[in-house]
Amino acid sequence: MIVIRVALFMIAIASFCTTASAEDWPSHNLRILVPFPAGGSADTQSRVIADELSKALGKPVIVENKPGAGGNLAATEAARSAPDGYTLYMATTGTHASNINLYEKLSYDPIRDFQPLTLVTVYAQVIVPGERYKEKDLGTLIATLKSEGDKLNFGSSGVGSPTHLGGELFNREVGTHLLHVPYRGQGPAITDLLGGRIDMMFPSIPDALPMLQSGQMRAVAIMAEKRSPVLPEVPTTTELGYPKLQSAIWAALYTTAGTPKPVVQRLCTELARIIESPVFKNKFEAMGFEVRSSTPDELAAFADSETRRWGEIIKALDIRLN
Repeated sequence: MIVIRVALFMIAIASFCTTASAEDWPSHNLRILVPFPAGGSADTQSRVIADELSKALGKPVIVENKPGAGGNLAATEAARSAPDGYTLYMATTGTHASNINLYEKLSYDPIRDFQPLTLVTVYAQVIVPGERYKEKDLGTLIATLKSEGDKLNFGSSGVGSPTHLGGELFNREVGTHLLHVPYRGQGPAITDLLGGRIDMMFPSIPDALPMLQSGQMRAVAIMAEKRSPVLPEVPTTTELGYPKLQSAIWAALYTTAGTPKPVVQRLCTELARIIESPVFKNKFEAMGFEVRSSTPDELAAFADSETRRWGEIIKALDIRLN
């Protein structure tokens, strides 16, 4: 009987301590780990969120960039952080959907090690031919690419990146044989596309938008189901007869698994308000992002569906990384 009373007392104490710590939270700085260098899409979104979250919580929120290994370095650090809500992680399609299918071993588990918070943005990719094929529509472009066999290529920001997988998906769905040319980042690939040194690219709308608007590039289709408000004249692959040819990059916020529920709830409330606010929504929608907050359960279901979809594609294409 005494043992039972002691056990109940310890449970009550633990519950009290968790509640108390949640009520006192936050007591010091937070950080958002970003798996890419400063200046990119994930970094830009993180910095706006950090500024607004800092105002809401009354504590500094610091963005820390930790690029490398396709996002795995930052993901591993986030996974190993204390489960207290002070470390947020800006996850992407790679770290929480495709990498688990690409790499033989990961030093983190995207499901077991993380607590979902909210989806942030989804940004569809576009099919952009090089200068030689700039004026062609999608149907004519595909016919031309097929007629030239395996002589042509496409550039990406690296092996296993969304721009690589989008190109391989294009090959599979339309029956072309474009050779993949990986670059160390998307900037050099775009430079070579504009210079006529590669034949195709599959960048995201935000990354390509300034050049699409200036006429330096031309998108023949958006790899999505619905058209983009910033490119209303560009048809989608779905309406052009290729409903399976859809590829998008997404960003979402997670924290470490085991974080107390009251802290998770506070974070979710503040983040949803920020993401749906004009400060964030108007800024990023104008840049070509689809802004989309979610509940933790919705994010978990979305990431699961993306993991399974890209897993099937990666397996079919036999792409593996060490």
